[in-house]
Amino acid sequence: MFGCVDKTKTKHRQFVDSIRIDKLIEIKIKECERENDICMISTSNRLQKKYGNEHVNRVLSRLSQRSI
Repeated sequence: MFGCVDKTKTKHRQFVDSIRIDKLIEIKIKECERENDICMISTSNRLQKKYGNEHVNRVLSRLSQRSI
């Protein structure tokens, strides 16, 4: 009974959660950029503390690739 988990659903759920977190981070960064013309370091640091370095760095690199 215990430990019998469908791992595909768990992986899918993690993937969906990861996408949601990335979208939230992207919204916050774009909001900061609209207000200040750049992403402020304090905003980036705050997001890294809340969501983790990996998520924030991934979104920042994706946004910087779009702007090039």
